[in-house]
Amino acid sequence: MKRNEIILICLLLLLALGLRCYDLSYPSFRWGDEMAHVPAGTNYWVNGQFEPDNWEHPPLRHIIMYGFLQLFGDNPYGWRMRNVLFGAAAAVLTYLFAREVSGRRKAGLLAGLLLATDPLHIVMSRYTFEEIYGGAFFLAAIVLYQRHNERSSWLMASAFFMGCALATKWYYVPGWLLICLLTLQSNENYRKLRSVLFVTTTYLFIPVSVFIGSYYFWFGRGYAFSEFIQFILDAYYSLQTYRPESYNPAMVFLSHGSALEWFIRSVTVGQGTFIGADRGEFILYMNSLPIWILTLPSLTCLAVLAARRRCLALALPVLLFAATYALFIFVKRPTFIYSAVPLLPFAFTAIACCICEVAERQGERLYHLALAAMLAWNLYLYPLATAKKVPVAPYRYLLDASDAKLHRE
Repeated sequence: MKRNEIILICLLLLLALGLRCYDLSYPSFRWGDEMAHVPAGTNYWVNGQFEPDNWEHPPLRHIIMYGFLQLFGDNPYGWRMRNVLFGAAAAVLTYLFAREVSGRRKAGLLAGLLLATDPLHIVMSRYTFEEIYGGAFFLAAIVLYQRHNERSSWLMASAFFMGCALATKWYYVPGWLLICLLTLQSNENYRKLRSVLFVTTTYLFIPVSVFIGSYYFWFGRGYAFSEFIQFILDAYYSLQTYRPESYNPAMVFLSHGSALEWFIRSVTVGQGTFIGADRGEFILYMNSLPIWILTLPSLTCLAVLAARRRCLALALPVLLFAATYALFIFVKRPTFIYSAVPLLPFAFTAIACCICEVAERQGERLYHLALAAMLAWNLYLYPLATAKKVPVAPYRYLLDASDAKLHRE
């Protein structure tokens, strides 16, 4: 990697960090899921128990939370810095992923900037949502897979990060199995017994070991492995029973419970307060629709290009998006907008690749116009995701069309 590209990556990282860190200590109290996530970190480390958080999800999140509490203290930085750092890292990983897929620095830069400035990714990077660091682990595993070039240590590192993703949430099981199959297909490894044994043991044994290892403190309470198997089955079946009425009626996400609408219609939920006659303060979770709506057409175009060029690397964003999105579409439980975050690197990579393809034919000015317009739109939405006091007038049409819970001071 050349010096100019390293500088570019550092600037992207600084931008992502700045957007996520700015005024991070506000609000100064535990907000939303932080009220469960923060004490659960200590409770799991000390007692091996999941309360007051959900018991169904894997507990690596509690271990990481406890580590950041020890590092930064029991304060807003201790609660939130984990997601800030992993969220910023995800922007760089998106750059590296798109760069490898397309072979173009410009595609990587556009994809990385779209994630760095996406309002949903930013708001979730400022609180304790598991999708941020779980998605970063998943993306790290994929980037290492892309670059391993038959180096066993890189593939083992990829498997380790995949295990971290699985030990955060179960979203990543389809992607895990897909990467395992693609590794076997690479260089016809499936024809070589030694390669088959290495890939299967590495990409099955290491992730499963990390997943089981995350329950170390739970096992410390005296449970046997047979009880662990039953516990995992109980967790799976419990998650399938979730229905809208299973959640707290005050939950801000309940008005949009289907993954089918994420990339085709506006979704805006959250809460906010009108201050005086013309100002307000909002924390909104929204899809940046003018950008997100390009996802499905871009994935389709990328799939066609990959088929015509017989290029599996170019098809990778399509395959990973489809494998992960299918889980959200067909699962029986409600799927809320925050679950879209693991899909965004693949969506933005497809969009960036297609814009670069068109720009090659129509002129580089198109790339710069698209880049400027998309960044301007995301930064325009930034105050709505970060509780900044803003004039209401420029955002009135978005607020009126939203399903956010808005109050007057």
